[in-house]
Amino acid sequence: MALSGASLKSGLEALFRQRPDSAAQAADTWANAYGSYAGGAMTSAGSLATNAAASFGILSGAFNSALQARSPAGAAALMGQGVMAFWQAIVWASPGGFVGATTVPGNFSLIAALTGIFADLQEKSEADQAGELADAFDAGARMVMVTDIHAVSGVTVVGPIN
Repeated sequence: MALSGASLKSGLEALFRQRPDSAAQAADTWANAYGSYAGGAMTSAGSLATNAAASFGILSGAFNSALQARSPAGAAALMGQGVMAFWQAIVWASPGGFVGATTVPGNFSLIAALTGIFADLQEKSEADQAGELADAFDAGARMVMVTDIHAVSGVTVVGPIN
């Protein structure tokens, strides 16, 4: 498994085409798309995000707050902070005996990228909007760093998720 920006783009594009009835419904759909994307992440030592689904509430709450914000910068900040909190809460484990923790929640450029995307008032297709957002989220997620420690040997592996 690995992160797939294309799958995130597909999920976001479906959200934009669907046009949910409420901000809460849109936030949950968006959080589901991001959660599905994040569920495919793997560490350098082969550990998987074991509790990505259990951390859905972090994403849902952040995205709900963001979609009700009154400014592009406010929405971007709320969404970016929620995504970083989500990655920080992840517990990583592998069948090979590695257990890891997120040491750097990445996404350093996410808030600035989202601010620019949200402030852009040009008419764009759902596919173009989804593509810009998926690229921003994917770039930010690839900065997440995890420290894995092997339970038996104590070998430590530090690296980005992929």
